[in-house]
Order: sequence, then C-alpha cells, then structure tokens
Amino acid sequence: MSQQTAFRRAEKQYKARDRRPDLSTVIDLAAIETSNEPRVRRLCLTRDLCTPSALPFRMFTESRPRAYAIHGHPGLIVIPNPFTDESQRWLARKCLCDCTQPPNRTNLDPFFDMPAASLFTLASKPSKRQCAVDSRVQLGIMGPDITQPKDKFYSQPAMPADLLERLRWCTLGWQYNWTTKKYDLGASAFDSMLNELMRSIAVAIGNPASAGGDACSDNSYDGSQFSCQAGIINYYDERTTMAGHVDKTEETMDAPLISLSVGLTCVYLIGGPTRETEPTPLLLHSGDILAMCGESRLAFHGVPRVLANTSPVCLTKPDAGDNDFLADKYPAWRHFAVYLNAHRINCNA
Repeated sequence: MSQQTAFRRAEKQYKARDRRPDLSTVIDLAAIETSNEPRVRRLCLTRDLCTPSALPFRMFTESRPRAYAIHGHPGLIVIPNPFTDESQRWLARKCLCDCTQPPNRTNLDPFFDMPAASLFTLASKPSKRQCAVDSRVQLGIMGPDITQPKDKFYSQPAMPADLLERLRWCTLGWQYNWTTKKYDLGASAFDSMLNELMRSIAVAIGNPASAGGDACSDNSYDGSQFSCQAGIINYYDERTTMAGHVDKTEETMDAPLISLSVGLTCVYLIGGPTRETEPTPLLLHSGDILAMCGESRLAFHGVPRVLANTSPVCLTKPDAGDNDFLADKYPAWRHFAVYLNAHRINCNA
C-alpha cells in the first residue's frame, strides 16, 4: 500500500464518522480575539467593502472589518462574517433560486429534463402540487459524453424535493464542461449583483496593511480590474465532502478566487502546491469570506467535514426573512430555514 500524503491523512482525520471530529487544532477565526493563536496574523483592510448599488439595504456590518492571514499560506485572506443578517439571507436566496435557473447548469442537468423554474421554488410547493421531473436516462436523451449512472435514482422520474437533496453544484457565467475541462465562453452572463459584490470584496482586500499599519504583500492585485466570468456554487449536506484539489482552469490566475459561505460551518483545509504539504485546518462559518490570492491561488484545498447544527439563528428561524427586500418574490422563508438548518452553501468566483 502506498504511503498516504499529508493532505490525505488530514482529510481522513476529519471525515471519520465513527467518532466526533477533534477540533482542538482547528483555527476558529470567529473566536480569535479571545485566543492566543500563533498561526494567525491580523490584517487591516485599506479599502471599504461596498454594498451593490441595486440593493436598498446595508450588506456589511462595517466597511472595514477585521481580516486575517494564515502563517505558511501566503496570499490567503479570511474575513470572519462581515455580512448583515439580511444580506446572508439575500445570498441564500440568490444561490438557491436565481442562480440555479437556465442557462446556468447543475449536476442534475445531464440526467433530468430540468424545468425552467428553480428547483428550490418547485420543491417548496405542497407535495400535491409538485410534478415529477422526467429522467433523461429513462427517455434515452442523455448527451453523448455522459456516462450511464449506476444509481437507479437517476433512471426514473423524481420529485423536486428529492432532486433538491441531490443538488451538489451549479455553474455560473461561462459554463464549465467537466468532460473537456474547458469553459463554454458564450454560455451566459454572470449574475450582475453577485459580480458587483465579488468586485467590492476584491477591491477591499487589495494591498492590505499589517496590524501595525505597515504595507504587506498578501495581495497586490488591483481589485478594480476584477470581473466575474465564471463561478460555481457548491451545496453540501451534513455528509457531503469536497476532496483536496487545485482550481487552475480560469483564464487568468492573477485574480483572487473569492469564496462565500452560508449555512452550516465546515472544516476547511488549506495546503500548499502539492498534497505532500501539511494542510492547516480552519473553521468557516456562515457569512465568512475566504480569498485565495497570490501563491495560495494554486494551493490544494478541500472540505472534509460539515458540522451539524451550526447554522445561525438569522437563517434557521422560520420567519427570519419574511420582511426582507423582495421576500415576496421567493418562497416563504420557512422553506429556506429548513434547508439551511441542514446544509452549507459555498459561492465561488
């Protein structure tokens, strides 16, 4: 048997289901002010986080929230939840309803004749009003590059609520072809408000200063040049994991990769240029922003564990979002509350 890599050993440590995960060595930036954590360095943002112009509510609790770098991982910047409660709910609605509609594609599209309406909206209807979605496998209309699925679930019609539990990813903007490993450059435009939000973050994390006020080299990218062309939203239940990998298919590797978390907390591993580098474990909570800049852009990273019962009350209270901006455009918040109580959403661009 070949010797396991450092990254694989760390993954197995947190993925084990026969015991509670040991989080004693995991960095928790939400509690960093009350701990003496030598692996963390405080950063000061030199530019403001700005709310997208089309939104009438405040997106961030402060314009220059605290930010951190992790020793041994140059270019990695983490901002513990700077979002208001309403903006977290806005992001959840955006990821579950707006972004999952055509021409964006999900992991379910190759196997089911997906409707134009969002899967979440259909799944929120009373069961008597839900219509089964036809299986492309059963109809014999799968694409030529699609492998026949082994799971019988994909070979028969399925109800929207059952499909929602199988939703794992949705691609944004340029649609990624998992067979050719290339982008379809003319597929669709990136969501304008998400693009504005991501650009605001890219601007804010540019050229941060040290806690002492001195300039540092964590990210020299000019965020005003940032424009989302492609992205992916990942949907995790409590047993879903993401194996260690490197994202290196983008047109330019100079721009940061920005990641937003909503819902359940996860253990996130950040390694180095190979799987042999010992990864550092972090907790990513709902609302946290993680940006991979510079050297960290090509670092192995993954999610070996999602932690149950960790979503914040602002998401899980059944009526929490009933009076939000444009709430009447979406299903009642109680449906989102049920989903977010048992899932994590990760939006990346």
